[in-house]
Amino acid sequence: MSAAHTAVAQFLATLRELDADPDPALVHGDRLCAACVRVLPVDQSALTMSMAGNRWEVLGAAGDTAARLADAEAATGEGPGPAAHSAGGPVRVPDFGSAVAAGRWPLLAQWDRLPEAIGSICSIPLQLGAIRVGFLDLVGAEAVIRDVQGYSDAIRIADVITTLLLAAFGPPGDGGRELHGITLGPWWEQTISAREIHQATGMVAVQLDSSAAVAYARLVGHAFATGRTLSEIAGAVVARRLRFPTAYDPDPESIPGH
Repeated sequence: MSAAHTAVAQFLATLRELDADPDPALVHGDRLCAACVRVLPVDQSALTMSMAGNRWEVLGAAGDTAARLADAEAATGEGPGPAAHSAGGPVRVPDFGSAVAAGRWPLLAQWDRLPEAIGSICSIPLQLGAIRVGFLDLVGAEAVIRDVQGYSDAIRIADVITTLLLAAFGPPGDGGRELHGITLGPWWEQTISAREIHQATGMVAVQLDSSAAVAYARLVGHAFATGRTLSEIAGAVVARRLRFPTAYDPDPESIPGH
């Protein structure tokens, strides 16, 4: 078995282990990221999906820095991940801080909750032919960036993740399918924060009598203005602690007593 095939086999075996004894706090996207960290020479990872209306949705993460970076990329549409998705090829950043300081992603640089000292990143698009699903961020990825074998392993594992995300998996005997013994739920299973962002977008669209795209932009804008994460803003809207008035009264307001 070649080294590349060994890495894929290890990745699939790790997913089987995580699936056999799942942590109820982790959705499937988190498990995919956890398997990446176990198999590849990286510190953290995150998965972000491309959605309709030029939106992004964080499907899972392993590590706080990767999660916060993915949140920032999803909100701003900038960063190595979106760049990889747009270009259709991996983006390798040996020093993320230097790249941002040089003005590479100006909007992302303004995100107040962007982690400090991120270090090296390798972002790989999740794609099959002309189909582009999203991207995989690998953080602390110097070995992947500089080592041919590590880079090759990362690309192959990203291909496997793309296949898993595009396939319809389900429990054995329940009409689902398996790949090498792995039984994942639907790839679109969302994190709690992602579900709240969807729900909040709908609520703000009703409040503003606007499209979902406009409502999402207002959520992102408020996150920028307040220095909070997009998921925090969405949570406040869903909990009815924050309301977005109409265009005649454009400033979002906190609801007293909530």
